[in-house]
Amino acid sequence: MNRAQAELPLKALPDKRSDSRALAAKVFERHGIKLGENDASFAVVTLNELVMRKLMAEWVAQLDQHNKAALAEFHRTIQGLEGHASNVLARQVRDSANGLKDALREEAASARLGAQRMADNIRRTYRLATLVALCAVGAVLGMVLFACGFWAGRL
Repeated sequence: MNRAQAELPLKALPDKRSDSRALAAKVFERHGIKLGENDASFAVVTLNELVMRKLMAEWVAQLDQHNKAALAEFHRTIQGLEGHASNVLARQVRDSANGLKDALREEAASARLGAQRMADNIRRTYRLATLVALCAVGAVLGMVLFACGFWAGRL
């Protein structure tokens, strides 16, 4: 058997006795030391296995506790980010609304100024039309008076 095969783990067998024999055979192959089935080395291996299982269970529990704490911190961070993002979004919406409000005020002021100019033009046009109409009426009345005076002077 080559060195790579000797380092491969043994397959777990259902019978502990045959498992002990296989382990003893592996020890003899690798180290040249012959172990019996009731050798104290197997008790040490069993103790090591039990200690390792206990340590692994403690380590898994600590890891689980650490993961739960990290997950809780992650959730708190996400909630904080959501709050911060909503504040930033609210501020941006408020700023946009204020900008839109200012633009609408400027447009309304511009429209009001345009309406005032238009009203002034209409008033000027109406005054001019009224003045022309009054001048025409005055001219017609003047001609009528002149004609009446001319007619009265002939009589």
